[in-house]
Amino acid sequence: MFSNRQIAFYGSIGVAVVGALLIWFGAAAVVLRLFGGDTQAAAPWLALAKFASLAWVALTGWAIAWRRLDERQQETRKFSWFIGSTAAILVTAPLMLFWLVNGGAMLDAVVGGRATPGAFFALGWATLLLAQLLGSLLARAERWVAER
Repeated sequence: MFSNRQIAFYGSIGVAVVGALLIWFGAAAVVLRLFGGDTQAAAPWLALAKFASLAWVALTGWAIAWRRLDERQQETRKFSWFIGSTAAILVTAPLMLFWLVNGGAMLDAVVGGRATPGAFFALGWATLLLAQLLGSLLARAERWVAER
């Protein structure tokens, strides 16, 4: 059974993730509609939408959830994000360089006929985000096993 603290924590994570997705994809849809699908002209606004979604995650995930954690949980969270995010960047950066050197042919195959700079940007953002989450979960699991 989950405690009230755990339920509140998972609720704040849900609010952070759902809010970020709504902000990012909602703003991207509006921006692309305003620019008539011209991703080259919309790129600065798409970047601003991405920043707004990341700011939302930071504000909800840090300001709301952080206060509910005790000191040990805070240290575990910091460790897992530092190690997990660093590992994700170390893994995804060479992949991005490989794709750039390859001329984006691999990414072209992934997105099919919708190969635009905006699609590549969204794919890169989502890949890095998922890699960071996975790295964080693996680092947290490793620390949990080490403490037991």
